[in-house]
Amino acid sequence: MLSFHSASVRIANSERAIDECFEIAFEGSVPDDLGVVVVNAAIGHKLDKVAAVVKTHAPGAVVLGTSCGGVVGREGAGEAMTNLAMMAVGGPRQELATAAVDGLEGGNSYEKGLELARALHEKLPGASLIYLVCAGLGVACNRLLEAFDEVFGGDVPVFGGTSADNYKGITTFQYLGDSLTEHGAWAIGFADPTLKAAATATHGFTAYGEPMTVTKVENNQILEFDNLPAWEAYSGRLGLIPEADRENVLSIIMAGGLASELPAELAEAYDSPHILRGAAQGRKKGVMYLSVTVEPGDRFWLTTRDEDLIFSKQEEALAQLQKQLDGHTPVAVFQADCLARGRTLFGKVMKDEIIGMMQDALQADGTVPPWLGMYGFGEFCPLSGKNTFHTYTTSLLVLHR
Repeated sequence: MLSFHSASVRIANSERAIDECFEIAFEGSVPDDLGVVVVNAAIGHKLDKVAAVVKTHAPGAVVLGTSCGGVVGREGAGEAMTNLAMMAVGGPRQELATAAVDGLEGGNSYEKGLELARALHEKLPGASLIYLVCAGLGVACNRLLEAFDEVFGGDVPVFGGTSADNYKGITTFQYLGDSLTEHGAWAIGFADPTLKAAATATHGFTAYGEPMTVTKVENNQILEFDNLPAWEAYSGRLGLIPEADRENVLSIIMAGGLASELPAELAEAYDSPHILRGAAQGRKKGVMYLSVTVEPGDRFWLTTRDEDLIFSKQEEALAQLQKQLDGHTPVAVFQADCLARGRTLFGKVMKDEIIGMMQDALQADGTVPPWLGMYGFGEFCPLSGKNTFHTYTTSLLVLHR
């Protein structure tokens, strides 16, 4: 049976930060059966240096990590450059396995996804839950999920998120067990037969205006909207000047969420007719990319956030989780949050309120379960039983017995 242990801190010195996390998580007694240690670290920490310190505490564990725009732990949320969160998993080796790939890009997302999924399947064919993290820029995340569904059969829940940086959209980092990269992905398979999962993902945005139609595309790079260069058409709808605002990531995050239509059955489960997509400028002038592949004729609406809706939808999502849990106590929570739902959209008080709402709902006898979350560029979370990539959501995967 697998066990989960977490801690989060805000300490600038990486060695001290890890020492403190292990002290909080284990109170000085680290078990011998730790198989994996996952580290979510804001950009002020270097993941390779963090991993080296982790290995002094847990020399037999695989260390996996990601950069992010902030972390969430059982201690709450933090988005300073020095925040760090850790989740350690122990238990029988036949119930736990990891795999990783490098060289992941938009054009090879499916192929690299197959490589990753097959490597994990070879180690743990009976995996019943998969935690997936990948680079946050340029990847076609839906293609990654297609690869995992092909290898594992489509009924194994895949959850997790994509890496981020400090709101700049320049580069993201992943630690793959023995190396640091900017184009990686890693996955953890769980095969504990006693574990079950409850999952929800929710946003609080509404679409408005007339849609833009994709008229030219390559994979997940949109070349044209309505026969105009995509970035210029998109910026014009937002009232931005393309050349002046293309590097102003925060203004795009704040105002630039796109919505695409969901099939009716998924829209009902999501309680929204649209799923959101974050946009970024491509390397070539006029090009923009999404984190999913796109087809000519696909339509996208601009969106506006609604704080009341964000809170009410989160309350509804927590009620759904309680229904799925059916009275069972959570043993671990994995949270992937869009960095736009952190300090970019909310002040500290509101952010703490929404995190507190989640943790109050999932605590047992006043104790918050082991909790690992990050503010990233996208979220993996099942939707109505289908593995799905989201953006602008709070996605929660709750493990229980």
